[in-house]
Amino acid sequence: MPTRLILFLSAIIFLSAIGAALLLGQGFVNNFVQAFPTLVKTDNDLVRDGAKVTVRFQITLRDTPTTTYRDTEQFIQGGHILPPAIEQRMAGMQPGEAKTFLLSAEEGFGPYDETRTTTIRTADLPLDAREGDIVYDYEGRTAMIVRIFPETTVLDLNHPLAGKPLIVTLQIVTIENPDDVDKNTETGNGDHTGFVRLSGV
Repeated sequence: MPTRLILFLSAIIFLSAIGAALLLGQGFVNNFVQAFPTLVKTDNDLVRDGAKVTVRFQITLRDTPTTTYRDTEQFIQGGHILPPAIEQRMAGMQPGEAKTFLLSAEEGFGPYDETRTTTIRTADLPLDAREGDIVYDYEGRTAMIVRIFPETTVLDLNHPLAGKPLIVTLQIVTIENPDDVDKNTETGNGDHTGFVRLSGV
């Protein structure tokens, strides 16, 4: 068969395949997307409200660059566990993506409030607790030990980073689809009011 005829027939077959795809319309596109899912980004690949996100973070004090906190945390986006400014900057990020940004004290953990102190029984503290330690209760509230007396202890209820402008670096580790997250899971145990010593902050 002459070469020109072979090329002509090949062109017709190719154009017919394109025409068939156009006639099939959306169904063809959907089948293509299902066959090659990695070619299309879905909402499940992004940080969005309701998603369980595991994130590595580094927080540096802008006024004291040598003071840095690092940790890996897991939380539900939109659950307001983190300051709103951090949640807003995290929205739309993908696994593996990293981002660095500045936060004012107000955007971060709020201004320092000198009236936010309380007194608890010293017996409620961990045995190894010392003045200056950061402790948290079973409801997730943090406090710094200001003074320990034999019977009572004075706590500062301000967040340890309150009143401090920050440099924040985040890296998204994993994102779980909201449909796979049990929103009824509770953390902590409300039956206990004692405090636990918190390391790393």
